[in-house]
Amino acid sequence: MIETTENRSPAQHAVADHLRLLTTGRLDAWAELYTADATFTFPFAPAGMASELHGREALITHMRNFVATFDVQAVNLRYIATTSPQIAVALWTLDGTATPTGKHFHQDCFGIVQTDADGLITRYDDYWNPLAAVEALTTSDPEATGTVGVAGSFGS
Repeated sequence: MIETTENRSPAQHAVADHLRLLTTGRLDAWAELYTADATFTFPFAPAGMASELHGREALITHMRNFVATFDVQAVNLRYIATTSPQIAVALWTLDGTATPTGKHFHQDCFGIVQTDADGLITRYDDYWNPLAAVEALTTSDPEATGTVGVAGSFGS
């Protein structure tokens, strides 16, 4: 089946809009996809990085760092069917550059999104591999030590 926007559930629309607006740095419009008290989780967050955010303002603060750190596109977005139009399970790939190091960044992601009756995101569980971010943020400068830092890039 060829997916069109007409085939998408409200939650799937929210995921697609989330990725489109986040990767283009349109954070004000991106934040409007979320309820004021939305929860955003990072189940695989490394030490020093926030594993759960609450409220639109916390989301904006956190994602501002992501937008400043990674210049990426979301590609190969696909959905796993659910029985509820208010729940989306999605897979996609982020592909681009870690701006502090100039290194290639490639990240396969998986998310579970829950929306309210108006299609606003109430909960977003973001599953990603932090090692891909660590690798992209590890400097290749022999004078430098360590990494630019996942925790520094994403806040805690």
